[in-house]
Amino acid sequence: MSLVRHVVPALAAGLFWVVPLGAQDSTGAVTGKVVDGTTQQPVANVEVAIAGTPHRELTHADGSFLVNGIPPGAYHLRATRIGYGSQVQDVTVTAGGTTTVQLTMLPAAAILEPVVVTGYGTQRREAITGSVSTISAAAANVGVVTNVDQMIQGRAAGVDIIQNNGEPGAGAQILIRGGSSISNTNDPLYVIDGVPISNVATEPPSYGVGGTPPLPRNPLNLLNPSDIASITILKDASATAIYGSRAANGVILIETKKGVAAGGPTIEYDSYVAAASPAKRLDVVNAPDYRQFVQGQVDVWRQDSIAGKPDSLRGGLKPSALSALGAENTDWERAVTRTAVTHNHDLSFSGGTEDTRYRASLNYMKDQGVALSSSLERIQGRLTATHRALDNRLRLGVNVTTSRVNNRYLTFENTGGFEGGVFQNVAIFDPTQPITVTDATGTHFYEPGGTSVRNPVALADQITDVGQTTRTLGNATAELDLVPGLTGQVTVGLDHSSGDRQLYYPNANPVGEALGGGLARQYGLDNATRTIQTLLTFRRQLGEVHSLDVVGGYEYNKFTSNLFMAQGIGYFTDAFSFNNLGAAVTRTDSSAAAQSRLVSFLSRVNYGFKDRYFITGALRYDGSSKFAAGHKWAAFPGLSGSWHISQEEFMRSGPFSDLRLRAGWGLQGNPGIAPYSSLLLLAGGTGGTYPWGDQPHTGVTPTQNTNPDLKWEQTAQYNVALDFGLWNNRLAGSVEYYVKNTSDLLLSVAVPQPAVVDTVLENVGKLRNHGVEFSLDAVAVSRPGLSWRTGVVFAAERNKVIDLGTHTFLRAGAVRTGFPTHRPRPSSGHVLRAGLRRLGRSGQAAVPMLLRFGGMRQRADHVTFRQRLHRSRQRQPGLHGRPAQRRHLAQLRLEFPDPGGGGTRRLQQHRPGLLHQGERAPGQEFPPVRPAVDRPNRSPRARHLLVAVDRGRIVRAPAECHAGVHVGPAHLDPLGPKCSRLCVGRQPRAADRLFGPGS
Repeated sequence: MSLVRHVVPALAAGLFWVVPLGAQDSTGAVTGKVVDGTTQQPVANVEVAIAGTPHRELTHADGSFLVNGIPPGAYHLRATRIGYGSQVQDVTVTAGGTTTVQLTMLPAAAILEPVVVTGYGTQRREAITGSVSTISAAAANVGVVTNVDQMIQGRAAGVDIIQNNGEPGAGAQILIRGGSSISNTNDPLYVIDGVPISNVATEPPSYGVGGTPPLPRNPLNLLNPSDIASITILKDASATAIYGSRAANGVILIETKKGVAAGGPTIEYDSYVAAASPAKRLDVVNAPDYRQFVQGQVDVWRQDSIAGKPDSLRGGLKPSALSALGAENTDWERAVTRTAVTHNHDLSFSGGTEDTRYRASLNYMKDQGVALSSSLERIQGRLTATHRALDNRLRLGVNVTTSRVNNRYLTFENTGGFEGGVFQNVAIFDPTQPITVTDATGTHFYEPGGTSVRNPVALADQITDVGQTTRTLGNATAELDLVPGLTGQVTVGLDHSSGDRQLYYPNANPVGEALGGGLARQYGLDNATRTIQTLLTFRRQLGEVHSLDVVGGYEYNKFTSNLFMAQGIGYFTDAFSFNNLGAAVTRTDSSAAAQSRLVSFLSRVNYGFKDRYFITGALRYDGSSKFAAGHKWAAFPGLSGSWHISQEEFMRSGPFSDLRLRAGWGLQGNPGIAPYSSLLLLAGGTGGTYPWGDQPHTGVTPTQNTNPDLKWEQTAQYNVALDFGLWNNRLAGSVEYYVKNTSDLLLSVAVPQPAVVDTVLENVGKLRNHGVEFSLDAVAVSRPGLSWRTGVVFAAERNKVIDLGTHTFLRAGAVRTGFPTHRPRPSSGHVLRAGLRRLGRSGQAAVPMLLRFGGMRQRADHVTFRQRLHRSRQRQPGLHGRPAQRRHLAQLRLEFPDPGGGGTRRLQQHRPGLLHQGERAPGQEFPPVRPAVDRPNRSPRARHLLVAVDRGRIVRAPAECHAGVHVGPAHLDPLGPKCSRLCVGRQPRAADRLFGPGS
């Protein structure tokens, strides 16, 4: 305590010593104007900065600027703006004087923007040694844009964005230079105004009707694209190393608009109205064609009847199928879709003085959705303010964003098809039937009866699934110039979201009736992230040839999550909807909570020599509470350098106006697993109930195995790049090559029995990504009254699992096949488990296991973390649960003897689909496998066939498996498993040993 009593006063005295009052400091100012060198028009929003100091300003609408509070001396005045080449001019500031300058800027390709927001600060483009892409928000916010992910799509090489579905505000899978994990998250880290946010779902999950629930909407829907000023993407490890363990999948930095003092308060209003309709419709039969088909099948049945065949051997359909047809001609796809209207309104206020500036904005957006019962509504407000004091040595800032997002969801198939989905029934429902019928009970939706085929319009109209999220992002920042060139900064941030979900499946709909007489559910989910960030930044120009930029700091993050669910089943009336759970016959509830912490020490040093040679080193030391004791902390370094070749004397007369070579290496981590993953978890409920005497007593059961060695996934990345610019950067581009090696993959592996559960999360295996990226930007036309900029980006990447450790096979998901995609009748379905398998001799590198059914090839490693298999990128908004997928029909042909002596019969063909384990809600099981629906004369043995698979062909299974089955030829990929078995017609069992020994 005595030490504290002496140190605290000393620090306070030192603070007052390094912060002299404004009256004791005599400073000068720099003023002037910036114009376009081509059009001679003033250029607004140009950043004019005094190099090596924190003094910087933006030009006003007339191109003018004023930078004051500058100590006397000689400086480099640097002017930068997106789309223009930077300009540097020497100025001399005198005490109490004002220096006037005139700056002229020339258009340049966007790829060479001179000032870039990087981790924990900004850097000049020429000083950046890592792989960084910048996106102008003004150029990207064109058309109907709901969130920041849509602004990025197609504008940065190596950034792959796949929208989950066509819903309004749908979530997206974002991969920066491919996925670096198989079972862990592959989402990038988002940093808004310098504060990292937790990009997790803000609304609770829905209820899966025979399948997995609909995917969550995009958590970044809270941000209004009109409030975004710039977007920067850090791609390689040397650029992202400053963010350490959270940056294995890249970093997306978002800077929002700030207030500008431009001659008084300003008010801006922006609005648009748009319409959307399905771009392409399903090619299904209409009612007349369907009647003709049914009539033909009835004729086949009658011919077999005349020939004297018994009922079990007759083909076609019975005559009763004709009498079951209706008299309508209903296009079910048009009945469940509409022309959707989207309208957006932005209102902003900005103004202030040279020292105090503010900007406030309001946004309202309503996206109706092309499909019935799907929509998104956003109401958002934002306030940002800055204040400068002590002659600009103290800078204060605050940013607060609050939004309310109302979502309405449609019950659709999320796994390629399941009983109950709207669009599955669109494809198979009888087109001769009406949407509604009127009888003695009134007007109601037509339903054929049963649970497998349902009226799709009734599904959309009667089932209620709505969600609401209220989210607040806020941060406050204080910067203080301690001594010339040394700045201290403290930032406090809060990200809090409160999400609700209400569902009701009514008795009036067959789905609700089948669930037990109506089902209602209420969900509540609260997420909160608290951040404290302290930084020390030292920037100094050492003479004419040396520049130094040093950042060091500490960061603390605390994450909390609380989930509550209440459910009721069995209602005598639909009038209550989800508002009276107490009226249900059966009521259940559940809750969950999680908490984790991330503590970090970080540093970065950038050294430049003659503005030609730059070296950057970064080191971050992270500790996460998610991992096992003794493995919570890890260091993540990064090192990179660049050579500005065009500044050399031998390049002065060359064609390149800019040419630089970059190389870097870095190590990153991935902590995106659930909290408590290394610990033994216990759960109560029915599984923990045991009898004692005459009464049942509640206990707990273990649900997770411990792993005292659980640690980080680690990704090492190498990057080599060449940036170039021609004709004063009118044409500019970049070529990059990278290699990413991920080790200690976090995967669930089988454990020997007896054990608490069948699997445990371990660090197993290695993954490698490598690829090439190419970007090209050009200013095609630049003259008074007309400018045209264009660009292209290209990327190719390859992912490969190269090691599975001591395991020969790891389950990585499931492949669902056999779902109906067209009329007139559905086919059977079954599930095949997919995984990764080690091939070859002991010690040989493992390769991804391939499953191939005739023309269908599926790469298992892409199933898990890319979640796309030969799918087209074309998408019908609101029409499909996922983007439109085109796959080859499975051509697996199996023949078996006809017990009736009529030769052989063939199994029908199946269309493959996907089922991802990661898309399940907590406690949600895989959909039950339906029994095969075959013709009456089909042998029951067809449902229980095991077929052995060779590298190049399908061979006959052992006699005890095939029971006389004759197998036709097929072709397999040469990388396929050496010996595997596929179970057709039912879900595989562990005893089947489907993938050879050890499975």
